[in-house]
Amino acid sequence: MRSIRWKVILVTFLVVAIPTFFLNRYTVRSFDRFTSKALEEEMISQAFMLGEQYKAMVLRNDGAATAEREKEFAGILRGYSDRLQSRLQVLSPEGIVLFDSDPDSLAGADFSGREEIANVIEGGGYKAAWRITRNRGHVFYYVPVAIREGGRLAGIAYVSHHTGQITKAIKKMIGDQRLAMVTALGFAAFMAAVVAQTMTRRLRRLTSAAMAYARGNAPLAMTVRGRDEISDLARAVRHMAGEIEKRNAYNRDFISTVTHELKTPVTAIKGAAEVLEQGAANNDSLRAKFLTNIQFEADRLTRMVGELGELTKLDSETLRGQKEKVDYGQCMRQILDRLLPTFDYEHAAFITSIAEESIPVLIVPGRIEQVVSNLLENAFRYTPASGKVTLSVERENKGLVRTVVSDSGRGIQAVHLHRVFDRFFTTEPKNVTKDYGTGLGLAIARSIVENHQGTIRVESEPGRGARFVFTLPVEGR
Repeated sequence: MRSIRWKVILVTFLVVAIPTFFLNRYTVRSFDRFTSKALEEEMISQAFMLGEQYKAMVLRNDGAATAEREKEFAGILRGYSDRLQSRLQVLSPEGIVLFDSDPDSLAGADFSGREEIANVIEGGGYKAAWRITRNRGHVFYYVPVAIREGGRLAGIAYVSHHTGQITKAIKKMIGDQRLAMVTALGFAAFMAAVVAQTMTRRLRRLTSAAMAYARGNAPLAMTVRGRDEISDLARAVRHMAGEIEKRNAYNRDFISTVTHELKTPVTAIKGAAEVLEQGAANNDSLRAKFLTNIQFEADRLTRMVGELGELTKLDSETLRGQKEKVDYGQCMRQILDRLLPTFDYEHAAFITSIAEESIPVLIVPGRIEQVVSNLLENAFRYTPASGKVTLSVERENKGLVRTVVSDSGRGIQAVHLHRVFDRFFTTEPKNVTKDYGTGLGLAIARSIVENHQGTIRVESEPGRGARFVFTLPVEGR
């Protein structure tokens, strides 16, 4: 029963079988009650008619019966019995059978012990009853009705009817319903098997394709048709496979780029070491020069490895449980108080404009400090002595807070703008002994901002500086 196919078949079978079973039982019982009620009402009418006939022919007004009238009434009684398909009897007020339409007459028999007869004798109107005969095993329905004359009990009209036709009809109904139930269950099981087979076949194909893709045998190849949940699942799996392919391609490119970037400082260090080994170590000026190069490249390599580790950590960081609700303006002022002493910005003017209003945000202050540090470091690096660096914070109408870091440096060429946030991208030459960074700072800044559900972008024109803008959502908007 671990297979979805058998679960679908079983559930469908039960869904059809259980309601059908109880509906059949309810229908049979309802039919039984309806027919019994209708028969009872018909027999009451027959009993009233029998009583009126008895009073008119036997009792009359003088209450005295004659042999001729009794004989005539007995003949009429048998005629009524044949037409009504019922046994008609007239009992005395004491429950003794006086007249009987059956050829095997029970005239003289005492029925006073029967519950329904006793009820009428004791003053009741009528009481229906049914019982099974001892000799034939048939079910008969009995209805006695009081015959009253002058306010007193003058007799009892007793009608009995064989329920064979009703029983036969109920049995036929039960048989028909069982046949319909078996047919419905068989059809339901067949359709469930068809649906389950169709559904599980598509799932098996999806599973096989996913397993083959997981083993690396082939790209995920599936034809997705339809608009049901399985089609949605197939599309989701294909989308996931596409994202995995993109991530794998990105990782391959990243590893290739890292290998290339690491090769430059390692090659420089190795080359300087070889030169020193070949005799430059004996020359004080050459030794100092190459040792400085080795130290510079080693420091750059160490910084690059550290930033790569930070970037890898950011790729999988969710910041869940680390964020704090703070006033963004106050937090930014505290960040600047810590960062400004670390920058050499005496050669350029630094201007700040931070909104005075309270702007609640949910952030990790240390991560936002990394973003601001990277942006300001780049701004001061590329701003000339006569230039200026500006940092502004203001609230937008869309439930966002905007932070802008701009400079008046040489700007960025338009062809490079779309690559500014790429890893290891820099417009500076890599073969000079000047620290232009590793090209990872802006990539780290973008990862941090996006982990805070924010956005970051750059605007620039050559010769007119660069403008970096990042936005964060305001808490409680």
